[in-house]
Amino acid sequence: MKKNRITLALLLLLLSAPLSAASLKLFASVLPIASLVSLVGGERISVEALVTAGHDPITYDPQPSQLQRLGEADLYFTSGLPFERVWMGKIRALNPDMKVIDLRHDLPVNAEAGTESDHHESHEHDHKGGDPHVWTSPANIDAILALIAEELTSSDPHGADYYQGNLQAAQQHFKQVDQRAVEVMSDIEQRYFLVFHPAWGYLASQYGLVQIVIEKDGKEPGPRRLGELIEMAKQKGIGKIIVQPQFDRRIASVIAEAIGAQLVVLDPLSNDLEQSLNSFIDAMQEQ
Repeated sequence: MKKNRITLALLLLLLSAPLSAASLKLFASVLPIASLVSLVGGERISVEALVTAGHDPITYDPQPSQLQRLGEADLYFTSGLPFERVWMGKIRALNPDMKVIDLRHDLPVNAEAGTESDHHESHEHDHKGGDPHVWTSPANIDAILALIAEELTSSDPHGADYYQGNLQAAQQHFKQVDQRAVEVMSDIEQRYFLVFHPAWGYLASQYGLVQIVIEKDGKEPGPRRLGELIEMAKQKGIGKIIVQPQFDRRIASVIAEAIGAQLVVLDPLSNDLEQSLNSFIDAMQEQ
């Protein structure tokens, strides 16, 4: 009898535990999205970012080994990055059974209110379908996490409770980042900042900030545009220029020297999304 009770207890423990081997094979376009998928999926999934550290999501070409693994993937999470416009048709043809989830739909925050540019239409062309950096807003992250949990549960119903528990923990975690951002942003006077590449529009929009874009279609501004940017920045009293490690910062350095601003290097493509958001908040707080 005692032996039977022990056997039953072990069986129940095994049934309630997450799978030791990942049951779902997943891909995400970039590291920050993969990190969110991992938070929800935990031990029941394996997830890989297509664009890894140090690579440019504008011009990226997947490696043959990645394409081979994509051929076996169950789900792919996208936000419409430029390289995907070239590759998604090929990826779908490679694995017709793989479900593609577009994270841009039904998000609470859009990037337009947080972006100022006299060539806005050009950026819309560059980011066809909207700004793909959807993960830079805590409010959007909350919605994205919920969508990830929904899709994982649909593909793996036995993991529903596990995914739900991970979802709640992750959402609570980023709510703390949001609360800190609200506190910091309520105390700052300067709402404008310069960026080379418009990666922070969602975050700016959520907290009443405005990013002013230096580039045009990924290219440096000409002398006339450069002069206009410098004059605009002086008039607005801008003290921060945010640059990414993926882009050349020479033009940003010229502007920073001309207006006496500080260059801040932030990586929106980092897999440590919490650190990226907190680093942005720190930069705004130090103005």
